[in-house]
Amino acid sequence: MFFIALVAGGLLATAVGLLVTSRTFQFVAATAIVELAFGIAVLVWVRFVDKGPLAALGAPRRPLSDIGAGIAGGLGLTVVAGISSVIVFSVATAILGHRPAQPKQIPDYVTSGAFIATGIVVILAAPFGEELLFRGFIYKGLRRRFSIWPAALISACAFALLHVLPILILAIFPVGIGLALIYEWRQSLLASMAAHATFNLIGFLTIALSRR
Repeated sequence: MFFIALVAGGLLATAVGLLVTSRTFQFVAATAIVELAFGIAVLVWVRFVDKGPLAALGAPRRPLSDIGAGIAGGLGLTVVAGISSVIVFSVATAILGHRPAQPKQIPDYVTSGAFIATGIVVILAAPFGEELLFRGFIYKGLRRRFSIWPAALISACAFALLHVLPILILAIFPVGIGLALIYEWRQSLLASMAAHATFNLIGFLTIALSRR
């Protein structure tokens, strides 16, 4: 499912790239398409291939409590990611002999309205698509065969690899574990989506402030 969603999103994003010349629009559109493709692929697979109920992915039973728990979890994951990043950069600096460049998750050419649009995608579309795929589908599927920690570690690996750059993969890996544990705790995608959205919101605001 991970590769099906990735390939489908990549093909759609490539098609958009061929139709438009603005690299700013290409970036925003491609990011949105890939994230939404993750979620749509999972929903289609569960409904029409597995022929199962969508609620099996983790329908919320206590929405307000799930959102509150997710926001608290997202704040905690921000601290975890900060500590993880310090450790990763320190180790990389010791190995390379110099501090590696900070990865740019949003290119400098994405500004103004496109930057705001990217923020909306990052805060809303990314948690929707990625939580459906990595927690609702992959993690929950792994939990049928494994205990919590193996399932959390494997799903976190897949989640981290999505971020491509080695520095980001290592820093994001603990966040993937945390999101799996939040999902396990609440048995609700709404909780992990709220945590993911909170984490991404703080990250986006940090990028926005760094540009001022």
